[in-house]
Order: sequence, then structure tokens, then C-alpha cells
Amino acid sequence: MSDLFAVSTLFAELSLRGWFPAWLALVLGLIAVAAAGFLYAREAGRLAVLPRVLMAGVRMAILLTVAFLLLRPVWVDETRGERRRAVAVLVDVSQSMDNADPRPNTADQWRAALAFNLVEPGKVNFDTPMTSAVSGTLPERPKRIEVARQALTNPRLNLFQRLARSAGPVEAATFGSQRTGRDALDPRWLENLAAGEPRTALVDAAMELLARDPNDMPAAIVLVTDGRENASSKSFDDLARECVRNNVPVFVYGVGSSAYGQLQLRDFATPETLFVNDLVAVPVRYRVRGIPEGRVEIVLTFGEREVARKVVAARDGDDLRETLTFVPSKADADAPKQELTATVTVTTSAGEVLTDSITRGVKVVDKKLKVLVVDSLPRWDFKYIQRGLLRDRRVEAKFYLTEGDRQAMRPGDRSPWVGGFPPGRDEFRKDLFEYDLVILGDVPGKFFNPEQQEVIKQFVSEGGGLIQIAGRVHAPSEWVSAWAKTPTLATSPIADVLPVEFEPVKFLTESPGRPTGFRPVPVQSMIKNPLISLEDDPLDNVRLWRTLPEVYWHFPVTRLKPAAEAFLVHPSAKTADRKPMPLLAGHYYGKGYVLFVGFDETWRWRFNEADKYFGRFWSQAVYVAGVPRTVGTKLTQLSLDTNDPVVNKTGQVYARLLNRDFQPLTAERIEARLIKLDADANDRDANTAVELRAMPGQPGEYVAALPFNRPGRFALKVDPGNDNPATLDYRVTYPPDHEQAKSGMAEEPMRKLAEATGGKFYREESLNNLPDDVRPQLAPFTRRTETILWNGWVMALLIGWLTLEWVLRKFNSLS
Repeated sequence: MSDLFAVSTLFAELSLRGWFPAWLALVLGLIAVAAAGFLYAREAGRLAVLPRVLMAGVRMAILLTVAFLLLRPVWVDETRGERRRAVAVLVDVSQSMDNADPRPNTADQWRAALAFNLVEPGKVNFDTPMTSAVSGTLPERPKRIEVARQALTNPRLNLFQRLARSAGPVEAATFGSQRTGRDALDPRWLENLAAGEPRTALVDAAMELLARDPNDMPAAIVLVTDGRENASSKSFDDLARECVRNNVPVFVYGVGSSAYGQLQLRDFATPETLFVNDLVAVPVRYRVRGIPEGRVEIVLTFGEREVARKVVAARDGDDLRETLTFVPSKADADAPKQELTATVTVTTSAGEVLTDSITRGVKVVDKKLKVLVVDSLPRWDFKYIQRGLLRDRRVEAKFYLTEGDRQAMRPGDRSPWVGGFPPGRDEFRKDLFEYDLVILGDVPGKFFNPEQQEVIKQFVSEGGGLIQIAGRVHAPSEWVSAWAKTPTLATSPIADVLPVEFEPVKFLTESPGRPTGFRPVPVQSMIKNPLISLEDDPLDNVRLWRTLPEVYWHFPVTRLKPAAEAFLVHPSAKTADRKPMPLLAGHYYGKGYVLFVGFDETWRWRFNEADKYFGRFWSQAVYVAGVPRTVGTKLTQLSLDTNDPVVNKTGQVYARLLNRDFQPLTAERIEARLIKLDADANDRDANTAVELRAMPGQPGEYVAALPFNRPGRFALKVDPGNDNPATLDYRVTYPPDHEQAKSGMAEEPMRKLAEATGGKFYREESLNNLPDDVRPQLAPFTRRTETILWNGWVMALLIGWLTLEWVLRKFNSLS
């Protein structure tokens, strides 16, 4: 044998395997021989001595042969020596190998030509353009599995046969989720090689080979793969350590294009309303994979006008971020197309261009928000809110203190103070409707007379915003208690518009004990809502809310009103219906939006941070509540519960639907249409129905489950018959480690693995050297050979003896 070296015999012996005892066989054999001699001795009168002796000898030989066969004899010998270990070849057949790689540069085109046997190995200059004769035969974007198949069956490379000659016998297998053995001597399995395995357990497949007996371990492992590991229980580093420990080098043939890259614009954040001459910061999140060199260009376009551009060096990452800024102009406010588009373009060093974009509807407003702030005393929150609003160029703010000194608050030409409120209904309405937003602090319940409170209610119903900041002395308690004696009214008109129900509560001026601090907790479904987004990234936002300075007081409410939303809740306190106590809640009342802030210590968030979080929170609250009066109230509002829908997950879409009178819709079900924007023309599921179901106890609120069962761009269109249809655009992508996610070959991990184990990494241009680089390794063996002596030859001998005896007796006239 060609794989055996220095074979030597250890021992040889005869072994008896019969159930018949040897001593008994010997005794019976001797008795039979004696009987045969005795019988032929009695033939003395009829036969001559020579025939008689000859026939007696034949009879004795027959009997001795039978006795020997009764012992079932076996000839046993053992030899020892050294043999070549097998070379294990593992071929990746996972779905990532089904990717059709772009090959825009000359080097990758020549590599494919080498695999497809269109050029001779070792005689290609990658700097020269490919000839038309070669490029015309080569597929434009061959799949990785096709390239691997062509390379493994390329007669010029002749990899399997050369490995067998130079290194040792070849043991072939394919792997994906698990390893499957193949016949290396019969290459026909390569002809039908397909990449269909849903996962890649590369490390596990190699580890199985290293778990064998040391003498059966491979001399080397040859991997044919793109390196997309995603299903093994151990890492590449674990595999490298195990290979070094067992002296098994790994040789990797990397399949794929060096120019392959992936770009995905994940999201960009922008308010729905922008103000003229206001600096707008737009954080853009994107993903780049498989592009080691190149440049990234990010462009913001409002309508048809480019408003910002930024160019950075390309780098790999799943969550890359860049912030662009621009200042909306008056022309933008008048533009017919009120849309902001973010476009990311990656240009690789090889000249490949990847691009992706997202468009969001925004509104540019050429008007300042007019805000009226009314409080009893200048509380800490009042003082810092006042400073922030006076500095905000987007806001024109006026202030009034019910307990303030009239002389000190006397308005002048440049004073921020209002001079008081007219008692008459029409005059008060005229004054109030000059504002877009009213912020009420700890205002006494009887400060506004009944007619004024009705006007405030109408102000909200017709689109004005209202923010109620709870206080310990008056509001909101006195919006109930001040009206409790009125027979026809249990609550005031102001209490009617608030998003919470409550009872009058009196608080001590000072707590008898040390108060217990707590941190408001964002409601999970609201963590991405602009109102409570103090950081651009949702994960950073969650962490921030857990570390903000504690507050020590809150106003207890009994429950949320139907269709109201809680944004922040108390970590432990409960409402009357055993739900988390709302600390920040809001809802639409008619056209206007109302916020209830159930604590008055947001000023504590300024500790060591100045206005970074305090200012952002209150500016967002002002815009959320005050903008609807300026830009109008959306009758159809849609939101998705995730920013990054991924395949094989399920999401939910939430809808808030109002009728033409700005009242919540009452229908139990609303039909929407889900449209796949990039669907094939023959796709029957490109336009499907989605049923929005009413949420119990929340009028106008609807929800529907959306299955993210395939990748692509989608649009959910809802037309509830209120003359205000809406569209929610979103995109479903594969997770980064998914087999079908578009991504390049993992060259660096594979190269690192090969070098750490003493092997090498190959591309098509060096693949011809692989068989010569794999060194044979010898393993000791012991071979035991057993030759059965009761075989056909012995039976032929027995028959020969019987035939000879019959012939002799026949010639001597014996029966």
C-alpha cells in the first residue's frame, strides 16, 4: 500500500475457535485412525500389502482432516507500521454560499476566470484588463457555490488527486448546520453541489474531526468557505487553540469577492415640525459591512434642495452614526414638497458604488410658537422654563404669576409679562387665542372664572395646546375641589380636558420624614417617542432615564382617561385600577393636545448638565403640545413599535384615528393595505389586507400585528374615511448574521485562523499551491490478520481424499 511505511510482523499463531474440545478431537481422531488400520488389516487375504497400506493411509488422512476441521482452526498474525493520516476537506453548503457576488474590479474577475478554468493558474497578471474572449464566457455575477464547484473540479488544479498523492488519502464532507460525509474518490457529488443549509456551523464541523482518537485525527483540515460562521457553540479562537494542541493545521480557500460590500441606512431622526432659521441636527444611523476601504457620503435633501452633505472614510460597523445640521429657510416653508430625504452613498476603493435612502414627511414653519405660562409662585421649574423659553428663538413666551407683585410684573414694550386677563368671555377669548400653547402651573382653582375656564376648554378643542404641571398647593386638586359645590359640575372645564382623572389631595408644606426619591420610568412602547427622547439612540435613552437625578414628589391620579397615553410612570405607585401611576401623560382633546406633568422637579435634571436634558425635555414638550395649532392636527397617525424590523420577527403597528370632527373613531375594525414596494411583478402577495382592531377602553386607538416574514421595502396605507389617509413606510432586513444577509467573505477571521494553526489562506490565484503546502503526517497502526483454515481449499482437500479412496477401492474391487 502507498500509505503504509516500515511494516513489520509482531507475531503469528494458530488459534482454534471450535466448540469441540481439542483433547476429545485428538482422542477420537486416534481412535478413528486405529479403527481404519484395523479394518484394512482384515483385508490381508484379499489385497496385497501396498494397496492395503495406501488405502489405509488415505482413510486415516480423511479422518484426521475431519478431526482438524472440528477444531475450526484460524491462522492469526499481527503486523505494525505507519500510515499517512487523511486530509479532511470541508465544503461549505450554507445559504450564504448562494450569494451572487459583484466583481467590479479586474482582480476579482480574473479570480473567477481561474476557478472556471478559463485561464491557466500562475500565468495571470491581475493588473492587465481581462480579454473579451475570457470575459464573454465568464458569468457576470457567479454564485459563490458555483465558483467553489468549478475550482474543486478544475482539471488544471486537480486538487483532490494532488492532495491524495502528496499529503495522504482525502476525506471529503460538506457542512452547513451539520457535517455530511462525501466520497472523495467519486467527484460526481460536486456536480450537484447546492447551497441550501440555513445555518453555518463551521467551527462545530471542524471540532468533530478533532474529537477523534489521536491516531484517526486528520493531518490537516482544508476549508472551502466564505467564513460566515453563525451557528457553532464555540468560536474561531477555540478552534485555533484545539488545532494547535493536536498539531492539525487549517488551510482555507476563501470563496467570494473582495469587492463585496453591504450598506443599509437604518434610520435618521428629525422632528416632524421644523422652524425657519432654526438649526436642525439630524442624526443618521447606517450599517456598513465588507468595505475595508472607501468613502461614505451622506446627503440631506429637503424637497428638491440639498441642505447638508458630509463625507467620511468608510469603515465596517453595524451601528455607525453621523450628525448633519442645516437651517431651514423661508423658501423651504413655502416648498410644495415637505419631505426630508437622507441618502447614504458608499464608494469602495475598487470603484463599487452602494447607495440607500429614507424619506420622511416634515413641515417647515415660518412662525414662532406663542406660549403663555401661568403659575402662582416662581417655583424652580417655572424659573428655568422661563429662561429656556426666553432664549428659544422659535418661541415667543409671556408669563403671569397669580401671586406675583403687580408692580414688578407690569408689562412694558420689552417685558415678558402679561398685564392680566380680562374677565369678559369675548375679551378673554380674543387674548387667549393669540397663543398656541398655555402652560398652567400651580394655579388656584378660582383664579379663572367659569367663563374663562370654558374658553380654555374651547381653546384646546379648537387646536390649542395645554400643559398642566402639577403643584402641591392648588392645581390640579382645585380644578375639582373648587367646583365640587356646583350642582351641575363635578369638575371644572380644565379638569375635563386633562388626560387623567384625579381627586383633590392636600399636601403638607414639609414632609414629616425624609422623602424617598425615585426615577420616572419610561413606558416601554413610548421609549422612542420624541417627547421623552433625551438621547438620539433608544438604548442610550433607556440608560439615561435610569441614571437621571431622582425626584421626590408626585401628584397621585386615579386613572388614565380613555385614549390617553402614559409616557412616564412611577416605579412602584399604582392607580385605582392597579396600573402604574402616570407621571407624564397626554391625549388629544378635539384638535388640541394636552400634557399632564405629575411632578414639579424636572429642574433637578440640570445637576452637572445645565440645560442638556432639562432644556431638551421642555422644548420637546412645548413643540409636541403647541405645534398642532400651527400645522394642524393629523387625523390619522401611524407608528411602528420598532425602528429596525428584521426577518422572522413580528411587529405591531399602532394607529390613532380621528373623524372629521376630531373625535375618536368608534369602528371595531379598520382595513389597511400592506404593499411591498420592491415586489416582483408576478408577486401575488405584493398587496395584502391588514386589519386594524380597536384597543379596548381606548377610543380611536387601533393595533395590528405585522409579520416581518420577508425582506424588502413596505408601505402600510390606511384610509379611515376622514379625508386624511396616511402611509407608514418601513423596511424589513435580515439580521447581520443571517445566512441570506448580503455580506462579503469573512477574509480576516479566516486568514487569522489559518495563520494561527500553521496553515495558509488562499484565493484563486494561489489555490494551485495548496496541495503542495499540506504536509503529510504519519500515524502508527497495528494490523491483525486472521486466516480461517476451514475454508474452501480445505474442503476441496477433503473431497480429494474421499475421491482418491473411492478410486482405489474401485480398482481393487472393493465396495
